[in-house]
Amino acid sequence: MQKNFTSHLETKKYKTKYRAHFITITEDIEKAIKASQVLQGTLTIQTHHTTCGVWINENEKNLIGPSEELGYTADLKKILDNFADPTDDYGHNDICDSSNKDGKRNTHLCEPDENGIIQECINGFSHAQALLIQPSLSMIIEDGKLLRGRWQEVMLVELDHDRERTVSFLIQGVKN
Repeated sequence: MQKNFTSHLETKKYKTKYRAHFITITEDIEKAIKASQVLQGTLTIQTHHTTCGVWINENEKNLIGPSEELGYTADLKKILDNFADPTDDYGHNDICDSSNKDGKRNTHLCEPDENGIIQECINGFSHAQALLIQPSLSMIIEDGKLLRGRWQEVMLVELDHDRERTVSFLIQGVKN
C-alpha cells in the first residue's frame, strides 16, 4: 500500500454576535479533514484578523458564556477584561482626523468620510487581548481525525464586536 503526501486548504466564514463570543468550530475542522482524506498529519488553523483568534479548551458555559444568558460575567471574559480593560485609554483609539487634529494614531486607518471623520473601531483593548488568544494554532491528525482530549474543542474567539470572520484550515499529511 503506497501512501501519498497531500495538502488541503479550506476557508470558512463565521458571523460573530458579540465581544467575547466563543464559536466551536471543531465539527467544521473534522469535516475538512475528512474531505482531505489525510490519515496522519497536521492541521494549521489561522484567522485572517488581528482582533480574533483560535483557542483549544472546554466549551463550558461558565468559562465562555455568553454572560448575558448566565446572568454574570463568564470566567474568560473576566480574565480577558482584567488583562486589557475595554474602558482604559489606548493610544490606538486616539484617531487623528479632522475632528481630532492632535490624535496619536495616524496609520492603518480607514478612509475619512466627506467631513474628514475616520470611522474606526475603538478597540485598543481587543488588540491587547490578542496577546492571550493567538491567531493560529496547530494540531495533530491521527487515523483521519483530530488528536484531542475528551473535553478539548477548537473555538474561534471574537475579541472585538460582531462581524464576519474568516478562518482557514490547512491540512497536510499522508493519505492512502
